[in-house]
Amino acid sequence: MRIGSSAVAVCATVCLQAGLASAQTRVLTLADVLTRARDQAPQIAIARLALEETRGRLVGASVRFPTNPEIDASVGNRSGPASRSTDFGLGFGQMFEPGARRSARIDSANAAVALGAAHVDDTTRVVLRLAAVAYYRALHASERIRLLTVTQELAATVYSVADRRFRAGDIAVLDVNISRASLARVRAEREAAEASRTLALGDLKQLLGLDEDVAVQGPFSPPSAVELAGVLQAASQRPELRALDAAVREAEADVRLGGTFSKPDYGLGVRFSREEGDRIVAGSLTFSLPVASKGQEQRAVGAARATRLRAELEASRTRIQLEVRTAFDAYNRRLAAVRILETDAMPGLDENETLSTRSFDVGQLGLPELLLIRREILETRSQYLDALLEAALARIDLDASAAILR
Repeated sequence: MRIGSSAVAVCATVCLQAGLASAQTRVLTLADVLTRARDQAPQIAIARLALEETRGRLVGASVRFPTNPEIDASVGNRSGPASRSTDFGLGFGQMFEPGARRSARIDSANAAVALGAAHVDDTTRVVLRLAAVAYYRALHASERIRLLTVTQELAATVYSVADRRFRAGDIAVLDVNISRASLARVRAEREAAEASRTLALGDLKQLLGLDEDVAVQGPFSPPSAVELAGVLQAASQRPELRALDAAVREAEADVRLGGTFSKPDYGLGVRFSREEGDRIVAGSLTFSLPVASKGQEQRAVGAARATRLRAELEASRTRIQLEVRTAFDAYNRRLAAVRILETDAMPGLDENETLSTRSFDVGQLGLPELLLIRREILETRSQYLDALLEAALARIDLDASAAILR
């Protein structure tokens, strides 16, 4: 009874610790990863904060008057042959600019905000791609660990059978050593898979800004087919193109802004003064003379920049179309590789594994033949997992190139 009570207590403790460990580990699906990245990824958050900085430029551009009102005052003694008096003056003035200048500033600031918003979208696209890649690499490593765990158990069984047959005098010690080495290889591969999963999960935690243990789960199956016309249409709205278009509009607004400096600024004012006891009220009108500085540099730089950006925009459109077509073709090839393995290689592997192990156990199959069959089965299953991973990554690249992943 004491032993039984102790065993129950130990089991309860182990189960409780396992439950606590599970509760402390956040399990993420692909949807969870993408949602978390959009909401809390540090890089995306920083890009949004930078956009808010750019919005501050729009606030400044919307100000009605370019300069603050000016007040000036003067006071002094007037001395004459017959009298002395104190004179003073007080003036108030406000400078104005051409209406087109404020409109051009606002257009330039709005274009800068659109450029910042496109940068946020492009950062989101890049981060979502990296997060999805890390997720699938972690999922692939987990599936490989599961495969190698089963393979390790079978390799341990083969080693046990080889040792038993050696002790019975049926096989040589060489076969025992070979089976032991085969078991060690599988164990080493499993440790390597554990390392790959650790690295992938570490990348995922960095991208998502998580400081806790995470695990991934989800179906590891072939992705669906896509239509080329759909991805090409989506690619026309890629953030990179929208950013270049906004930059062109900003440069054009700068050209218009530079053109307004060829028109004079003007100011209105009023001045109150007292001279020799007389009170004087006078109005003032001020004009600047745009003779030397007419915004030449701003217009020249803006025009050259707009020309360069238009050329870059057209080149980017062509490059992105080629990039999407290449990603589409690569994805279809990866998907075809998965289908071939599913149809011609995967069926019958479980049965072959069971039959070969049973044949070795009863002496109908030699150890070299068994290990060769088992290695072929393991490599086929590993190749299938690799093909699934490559297909998933190719789909991510395609969705990212076409700006579907956003």
